[in-house]
Amino acid sequence: MRKLYYYSKSDLSYKAIGGARLSLVVIALVFASSLMTMLSGYFGLDLFGLKSLRADSMSRENAVLKAQLTSLNDKLDNFKLVIRKLGNSDDQLRTSVNLPLIPEDVRKVAVGGVEINRDYGVPADANRLIANASNSLYTLEREAKLQQQSYEQILSKYKSNQQLFAHIPAIDPIRHGTITDGFGMRFHPILHMLLMHEGIDIACPAGSHVHATGNGVVTYVGRRGGYGNVVEIDNGFGYSTLFAHLEKPLVSDGQKVKRGQVIALSGDTGLSTGPHLHYGVMKNGVFVDPSGYFFEGPEYKTRALYAGELAQK
Repeated sequence: MRKLYYYSKSDLSYKAIGGARLSLVVIALVFASSLMTMLSGYFGLDLFGLKSLRADSMSRENAVLKAQLTSLNDKLDNFKLVIRKLGNSDDQLRTSVNLPLIPEDVRKVAVGGVEINRDYGVPADANRLIANASNSLYTLEREAKLQQQSYEQILSKYKSNQQLFAHIPAIDPIRHGTITDGFGMRFHPILHMLLMHEGIDIACPAGSHVHATGNGVVTYVGRRGGYGNVVEIDNGFGYSTLFAHLEKPLVSDGQKVKRGQVIALSGDTGLSTGPHLHYGVMKNGVFVDPSGYFFEGPEYKTRALYAGELAQK
């Protein structure tokens, strides 16, 4: 163990501290240290500057925290703008698939809000920033969930529409045919009386190709009174189509057909004044005017449709 020395003024030299004198020195040092610690704690004195160091460190940490929280709030505000733009796009998409728009009051109820005055046990500025961030996150979560549900509805409706569009009787059953008698009340050319004409008559040479006007399933093939030879197709979605006065059906009961597919040859069977096709469309069991479903007019001239390419697309 190394010795401790003191300077003796009387001898003008350094002498070793030993024995009782060394013990007194140690006791004095311990006492002085304890006394300083007690005084610092009791009177709040910062004898060594430790509190100042801690205060400076905490101040820097708080400044970094507030800067990070401010940046976070700015980013959340930008996300809010993105969600608002998605809401505008959502309106356009819902309109395009024939879905009603989400009312503004429903959007507000779905988003809601949270209490932003919660005390997080931090300085006031930081507390406000944390509260704003929490509120923004809650709002964005609700808005994103609502938007997700809307997009799921749009996708489901889009898929349903694709099926619907493929099944609607939307083309002329005879290429380059001419409508000679329309839908509605008319004076029957053979019976000579006023009767409801539940379809349209399309003039065409006997043996002309008759095309399915929409996807569907054949539900009847055979003779039916004054209609002569008939093919009837269930197109789904409440639609069905009737093709009459046929020379020869080319499909059978239960067969699936595509829009544009040749299903029969036109003829002059049944109660008829000459070769032509009687074409009828029913919606929910009620005959409607077929020409209202020709989306490019009754004389449809696009060959791709009659080759079944539209249904494939």
